[in-house]
Amino acid sequence: MNAFRFLQMLPFALAAASVPTLADPPAGKNWKLVFSDEFNGSKLDESKWSRARHGEAFCWNGAKGLRCDDHADVDGKGNFVIKVTRDANGTYRYHNGIQTKGKFQRTYGYYETRVRFTREPGWWGAVWLYGVEVGPNPFKMGQEIDIFEDFHKPKTKPEFAHNVHFDAQLDYAAEDNKHVGKLDGDTLYRVSRGKHDVDVGDWSAFHVVGVEWTPLEYVFYCDGKETFRLDYHEVPVTTQPMHVLISGCFRDPKRAKGWQGDYADGKWPDALTVDYVRVYEENLGRRKKPAVTLRLAKPASVVQQGDEVMFKVTASSATNVMLFTNGRIRAEKAAASATFALPARQLYLGENILIAMARDKDGVVGMSKPLTLEVNWPDAGKSAPYLDKPQAIPGRIIPGYYDEGGQRVAYFTYSKQNTYGKPPWDLKFRPDEGINAPNEKGIGASQRGMWVRYTVDVEKTDNYKVAPSVARVDGQGFASNKSDRIYLELDGKPLTEFAFGTDFTTGRSWWDDYKPLPAKTVRLPAGRHVLRVKFDATPFQFGGLTFEMIGKASPIR
Repeated sequence: MNAFRFLQMLPFALAAASVPTLADPPAGKNWKLVFSDEFNGSKLDESKWSRARHGEAFCWNGAKGLRCDDHADVDGKGNFVIKVTRDANGTYRYHNGIQTKGKFQRTYGYYETRVRFTREPGWWGAVWLYGVEVGPNPFKMGQEIDIFEDFHKPKTKPEFAHNVHFDAQLDYAAEDNKHVGKLDGDTLYRVSRGKHDVDVGDWSAFHVVGVEWTPLEYVFYCDGKETFRLDYHEVPVTTQPMHVLISGCFRDPKRAKGWQGDYADGKWPDALTVDYVRVYEENLGRRKKPAVTLRLAKPASVVQQGDEVMFKVTASSATNVMLFTNGRIRAEKAAASATFALPARQLYLGENILIAMARDKDGVVGMSKPLTLEVNWPDAGKSAPYLDKPQAIPGRIIPGYYDEGGQRVAYFTYSKQNTYGKPPWDLKFRPDEGINAPNEKGIGASQRGMWVRYTVDVEKTDNYKVAPSVARVDGQGFASNKSDRIYLELDGKPLTEFAFGTDFTTGRSWWDDYKPLPAKTVRLPAGRHVLRVKFDATPFQFGGLTFEMIGKASPIR
């Protein structure tokens, strides 16, 4: 045992009561500590954490909730504490917790925390991982990995839950749907898996809980023992960076009956107490990841549903190779290289992000660069102008007037209908379509891979300046080494693209504070065309495009 661990354990070894548990990272690997907070000192380390407003407010059934920063803070005794209290007048004081978004995020490793769980019904505690951005494709966006959630409430047994939730924007597959397996099917569905009966014996003691996240699996631990494992055959495994959250979680008791309980039955105060959070990465030493390449036998960017697509995978020093699309396994072989011939209908309609992985005899995993392939659908190219009126260039493309024809024809999202067509808004603007928009002035670009089509009439062949308008509220911006992008295509061919930072924000209004991005110059032919706008960006509101004719003499950038 190293000196650091010995000194940590000594105070607890001297205690007369039950000895709180401490655990090392999983055996068999060389671990390097890359992030930690022991929560010593008199105030929260804001270089590592920011207070978060994720989740819901505490204000149901007539209760008054007051969000207080001092209800999520260090206690001066080496702990971080989230607490709920109740004033004499019935006011509940609470906080949602803290997160490392924009300060620390990482892909893969072992994430560990030492905690004393919450007890009272009406809320629960969690330490978890969430994507720097999230969405329907784990090869483009992170997801949700719950190291622990300490429901069910009220407590009848000393047990908590591990969970993973993927593609939460999607629908669950029907039980009789035979085409959602890992090796077939053309539609993405939501995946949630968990273990809700991890028994800890003494609920009042501290416990060490962790998850090891690798390219091929999630392995959960409690007090040094493996408690739950999910591999790539069972769930997608995200390749994207995640940040850490410590949360007090609140839901309307009417929606959370049976697993959260009702706060009216609680005996307050109550608290989630966190002794530390630590993150380790594996140090491979002299071992090297297999070098993996993935290519199409016949280069293409778009294929038809009826096509067969041949993928060639090669890897160095590998014992088996695997082919994934959008996080789901599609083929594998016990060899260092393979050619996989797949019917396009075994891929997904729309965009496919394909990655090949290879594993060597020691279990070290390497992966290829991603390959993008679009699978077309039978009605592709058959969209029609909105209300039979093409939009005019030069002029402004009104974002809500995207073409008619529906999903995969006029637009592509993973949403089933316009959020604003449902309560509490009940707005009437295109309510049954999968594009979120309160009116024609803007649409929500909420998912990477989303696109919309506009039928346009170009007045004359000439050079045009084009600029998109964007709105993103100040609270949504964050630091990242990625760039957000908007792509324009004309009649299926690339036209131009716009890049902007994930920290680009425009003000306090979701749907009004639009700002233009720097203009690009393009050359457009006269006549009727189809303009496709594709979004590969963290969420924002798209306020349309402005086209200005500038003449043939202007240079094309």
